[in-house]
Amino acid sequence: MTNLVLFLDFDGVLHPYDEPALDENFRLIQNPDLFKWRPVLEQLLEPFPDVRIVVSSDWRRLFGDAALIELLGPLGERFAGVVEGYGPTRAVEILTEVQRRSIAHWLALDDHPSVVAAARENSRFIVCSGQTGVASIDVQQALRQALGVVQEPGEPSARRHAQS
Repeated sequence: MTNLVLFLDFDGVLHPYDEPALDENFRLIQNPDLFKWRPVLEQLLEPFPDVRIVVSSDWRRLFGDAALIELLGPLGERFAGVVEGYGPTRAVEILTEVQRRSIAHWLALDDHPSVVAAARENSRFIVCSGQTGVASIDVQQALRQALGVVQEPGEPSARRHAQS
């Protein structure tokens, strides 16, 4: 497979955007609904073991790499860092990171309003509803399709997805 980077937001993608996550001291609280849709993303990425994750979520401002890897659970082995810079919008931050790292193949899963706007011009941005995130069938189909398109012609997983 062509190396692919998935820029990943947490709030509104792996759990509802308004799910309580932090206490008044910005420490993670115990909330079983946090990351409740992570297994959905795990399943979607399972046929694509070479996909790497770059955290674009604002959580990157609060937690170091080790904590982010832990929060990603089984997806943690795919962790390839965080979006390093901060820009006027999430979409700009992602696009700047794409340039900084010279990434040829990438996708972004996000519910941020700037990503919604950017998705009108760039299909690599896959928009999630903040209330349904990656649990949405439409988002799952969009991600599957995008992952299949990134595959090199003739690769087994590309054929498998083309048939499903």
